[in-house]
Amino acid sequence: MNKYFITAILAALIFVLQIERGVFAQGSVGQIGSLVTAEYNTASMAKDKSLLTALRWASDKNTIWYTPSPVSTEEYLGKKPSLPDVMTWQPTFAKVAMSDEWGFTTGPISWQSVGRHKQYGEYLSLWKRNPKGEWKLAFRAISEHGKPVFKASKVLENPQGEHYVRLRSKARLKQRIDIIASTDQLFATILKADNPTAFKEFYTEETRMYVPSFEPVIGESAAQGFLTREKLAITSEPGTTIDRSYSGELAFSTGEATISSGTMVKHCDYLRIWEKQEDNLWKVIVDMYIEKK
Repeated sequence: MNKYFITAILAALIFVLQIERGVFAQGSVGQIGSLVTAEYNTASMAKDKSLLTALRWASDKNTIWYTPSPVSTEEYLGKKPSLPDVMTWQPTFAKVAMSDEWGFTTGPISWQSVGRHKQYGEYLSLWKRNPKGEWKLAFRAISEHGKPVFKASKVLENPQGEHYVRLRSKARLKQRIDIIASTDQLFATILKADNPTAFKEFYTEETRMYVPSFEPVIGESAAQGFLTREKLAITSEPGTTIDRSYSGELAFSTGEATISSGTMVKHCDYLRIWEKQEDNLWKVIVDMYIEKK
């Protein structure tokens, strides 16, 4: 892609983001502790009682499970679901919104059924509070890889501020969702033209990249080296499922992606966690690809 065309696209994005300015109000600061506790409690229940009991406790009828295709709780956990006998996981990267109703956790996970080999991967949980104030899973997915060698350090972050835009208008809330859709589409457009430019513009040095069959890659520079070393090319097609925290600084998008290397092609679903930066630009901080089966 011509560098001037890329510059023009990015300039257009900055212009679109200017509509996010508004009147800020004092809000309560969410605490990462309660979110991480919900994840740990689910993992502990899976160990002490059963995986089915734990997943039912942590979810509701609105939860979407990538198994690997996205399905509802009724489809996944209804009747007699086929679940591993043992599953263990722990969060190593988590953030919660300033509005304290929206957050995510991600980290290593392993599972095994009797008579089968142990399997490994990375999980991603998007949590939302229900009307009772309880954390419930909104989305849950796993990207598989081999037995891990790398161990990521823990980053469990509280919000970096206390002020956010308070909105009541449905039109304004939809407008904010549209911004995420436009940003994800922009990322996809640049990916098709030039992977290095896309990842440079939309990754940060804390971004977690999960590609099937590979251990996590952390940071934009590491992602660039990984893609070059493995000779991988990624394209994506944004979907229609998008979510954003009420305070506005965290968001979530989904879609489909193709990962190719020579004649090898993997068709995937993707889940992305976005975070608004200090310069008001949106960056991907979790980029998960789940291979279709």
